[in-house]
Amino acid sequence: MTVYNTIIIGGGSSGLLSAIHLDDKKSIMLEKNDTLGKKILITGGGRCNITNNNSLENYVKSFYNGGNFYRTAFSSFFNKDVINLLESNGCKTKIEENERVFPVTDKASTVQKTFIRILNKSNTKYTLNTNVNSVKKENDLFIVETDDSRIFKSKFLILATGGNMYPRTGSTGDGYKFAKNFGHKITKQMAGLAPLKISEKWINKLQGIDIEVKLEVKANKKSVLKDKGSIIFTHNGISGPVILNNSMEIEKHLRKNQNVIITLDFCEQYSYEELDRKLQEDFSKNSNKSIKTYLHNYLPKRMSNEYLNHLNIDPTKILNQINKKERNIIRDSLKRLVLTVSEVLEKEAFVTNSGVKRKEINPNTFESKIVENLFIVGELIEGCGISGGYNLQQAYSTGTLASKTIRKRLLYDSY
Repeated sequence: MTVYNTIIIGGGSSGLLSAIHLDDKKSIMLEKNDTLGKKILITGGGRCNITNNNSLENYVKSFYNGGNFYRTAFSSFFNKDVINLLESNGCKTKIEENERVFPVTDKASTVQKTFIRILNKSNTKYTLNTNVNSVKKENDLFIVETDDSRIFKSKFLILATGGNMYPRTGSTGDGYKFAKNFGHKITKQMAGLAPLKISEKWINKLQGIDIEVKLEVKANKKSVLKDKGSIIFTHNGISGPVILNNSMEIEKHLRKNQNVIITLDFCEQYSYEELDRKLQEDFSKNSNKSIKTYLHNYLPKRMSNEYLNHLNIDPTKILNQINKKERNIIRDSLKRLVLTVSEVLEKEAFVTNSGVKRKEINPNTFESKIVENLFIVGELIEGCGISGGYNLQQAYSTGTLASKTIRKRLLYDSY
């Protein structure tokens, strides 16, 4: 039986970069899906937010539980490196708002196919439709058994399975099971970057509408966070960058059975008093304009009708038919629309916030501190970054550092 130098379990972002940088004919990657990089296809809304072009210091600030843990990994392979790797292989990129990097094609498949093409030019082997059933270590060798009873053996093992938040992409929590069998502890299950389910059903009719807001979150009537950014109304709640980035903090309060509400301010540029004066002046100057049309000054066109229905104000009314009470209702709701959070939708989370405890992993190599020659990379590690390409970069960087470490040891052993 062939004894491989390295076996990589998982062919997602971290696994792909591990395999590419190993570039070793005696190493193999095992992927359970029928294609590599399946989760890449759904990132960035199907466009693939490849990475973020921000500085290392901004990266460190953008990870929950602290990004200092990834300094060595980012120094080993960072945003410019992955951009150069893709562009030198035909995948041109562009930088958009908040330093987010996308392929110029706006197609995630372009990124996926480019990584596969790069891997195919390397020496590392891979096999698809290979579901690992069990992993153990005996006499300094890792023994990996698949569902179809195949046995693979290796000196080194890289766990790059991802978390358990996107089962349809193969992220079903297998890595947690393997890591626990090796003696690692897994943090309490918690989603990262997840949308919210909202109790108020009327907003479901706003599905697909996005808008910039200032928001405040209160738990049991106490303010717990304030932020601003883009939200997107969904079929059962709200999502968007500012929601995803704060979902973990919101989930903490829901788990304490606290009543959590979000207030949305659509007119941050005006105080209550300023907005009140503006509404009075505008209603007077544009008395024959419909209230529905007038609200387009503050809300997306598709939103006005349902918004007014929610306020029990006839959308066909013209401004001179709106009484003072109705005007005040409009003012108050533009400054403070209250939504009740019923659930953080963990099954729709983009990343996992739980995973193998960091204190059990060497941040200079991403080798297990418990089992020699076992490496744990990517989303399998506890904690996650904010949205915007940070989590994919963490996957690339940790996978690359693990492989570089293994290559050095293989080179040393050859002497």
